[in-house]
Amino acid sequence: MSTVDLGIDLGTTMTKVAAVDEAGTVVGDAAVATAWSEPGDGRSERTPESVVEAVERLLDEVVAALPAGTGVRSVGITSMAEAGTLLDTDGAARSPVMAWHDPRGDEQAAVLPEDLARAFPERTGLPVGHVATLFKLLWLRDEGLDLRGLQWLGAPELVLHRLGGRRVAERSLLGRTGLLDVHTGGWWHPGLDLLGVDGSLVPDAVAAGEPVGTVRADHPVVPLRGAVLTMAGHDHAVAAAATGCGTPGSALDSFGTAEAWLAASDHVPEPEVVGRLSHEGISVYPHVVRGSTALIGGTRTGLVLKRVQRILGATEDPARSELDAAALLLAPGDSADVRVTGFGMEDREVVVHLGSDHHTPAHVWRAALDGGTARGRAVLATLERAGVPVERIVVAGGWARMRSVVAARGDLAPLVEVGDVEQPGTWGAARFGAWAATGGAAGDPDPRPPADWFAH
Repeated sequence: MSTVDLGIDLGTTMTKVAAVDEAGTVVGDAAVATAWSEPGDGRSERTPESVVEAVERLLDEVVAALPAGTGVRSVGITSMAEAGTLLDTDGAARSPVMAWHDPRGDEQAAVLPEDLARAFPERTGLPVGHVATLFKLLWLRDEGLDLRGLQWLGAPELVLHRLGGRRVAERSLLGRTGLLDVHTGGWWHPGLDLLGVDGSLVPDAVAAGEPVGTVRADHPVVPLRGAVLTMAGHDHAVAAAATGCGTPGSALDSFGTAEAWLAASDHVPEPEVVGRLSHEGISVYPHVVRGSTALIGGTRTGLVLKRVQRILGATEDPARSELDAAALLLAPGDSADVRVTGFGMEDREVVVHLGSDHHTPAHVWRAALDGGTARGRAVLATLERAGVPVERIVVAGGWARMRSVVAARGDLAPLVEVGDVEQPGTWGAARFGAWAATGGAAGDPDPRPPADWFAH
C-alpha cells in the first residue's frame, strides 16, 4: 500500500493542504482563502473554530482525491506566527484568533516600563510592538480577561490538538511570542510577571519535527486515523528549510506581498547585538533546522511592485511580460531620474518621484526594482555586521516568476538561485511529518531534522 505525508500551511492569505508521496512528489493539494473578519479600527480576527473547520474541510478534500487504498503516514503543520487563542481547563477557547498584524496591543507596548522596553528586544529577539503575542495578551488582560488558569495555543498547535495531538508549543513559533528568552531557551520571566501568570500559560515546548501524538481514532476522515502528528513551525523558516536555506551562510528571499529575508546562523548573537538587530528591523528566534538560529527581516517590496504595476497598467499579461522584458534592457540605476519610495515596514505610502520628463514605463519599473534591491542590500549588510554573512540566496514566491525581479537580486550574494519548490510551506510541512513518522528525532539531543533532509 502506498502512503503519503500531509502538509498543512496556515497562511495569512491562504490555508493550504498538500499530500506528498514517499518520493517527495506532491500528489494532491487544496486551498481556501483564510477568512478574517474585520470589526473595524484595523482589527482582523477569526474564531478558533473557523480555523479548525477550514483545515478539516481541506483534509477531507485532499484525502478523498487520493487513489483508493492510499494510507496517510503523517501530518505536519506550518503556520504564520503570533496568532492563536487561550483555552480554559475544559479546552474551550476564551479569545478570538487575532491576526499578527492586528493593532491590538499597540497601547500596551507604548507604556511598557522603560527597563522592560530596553530588555525585551535583547532577550526575546523581537521589537517592542503589537505583533509579538505578549502585547495582545496584555490587551486581553486589560479588557478584563483573567489569564490565570488559561493556556495559550498558537493557531497551528490548536489544529494539531483538535486532530488528536497533545498541547504543545513549537519553539520557532514560541520564539515569536515575546515569552521566550532566545539566549537561555527558557521563559522570559519579566513578561510572564507582567501578565500575572507563570510558565503554565504555555504548554510544553517541542522542537520542529518531534512526534506529538497521532490523529484520534474517531476522526471522520478514516485514512487519517493513527497518522503521526508533528509541528513543522514558522512558515518562513519551514519555507527556508524546504528550499535548502537552513544552513549558515544561506538566506531565503521569500518574495510575496512582503519580502521576508530569512537567514540561518550557527549561533545566537550576544544580547546587545540581538537588541541592535531588533532596532534595525531584524528578529532573532529558533530555527526549525538542526544547529541553526533564524534571523528575519522584512520589507514591503512586493506591495510596492504591485502598486507600481497598477500605475503602469501592467498587472496582467501581455503588458506585464512586455514591462518585464523592457526593464531587462536597462542596467541597474538606469532609471531616468525616477525614484520610488515606501519599502520600509514602517512606511504607509508608496511614492513615485519623477525627476525628469525622459522616463518610460520601463524606467519607472527599473526604479522600483532598484529601490527594493537597496532595501535588501541594507538587510544583508546589517546581518553581516552582526556576524551572519550571507553567501547564497534562494528567491521564492510569486515575484520570482518575473525575470527582471530575479535579475535585480543577482548582485546581492555570490550565488543567487530561484527556488524550485512550488509550495515550500506545505511541501516542507509534509517533510517534517515524514521525519517524525520515520523516527528521525529519536535519541538525538537536537531532534530537529538536518538541512540535508530536505534535499530534492
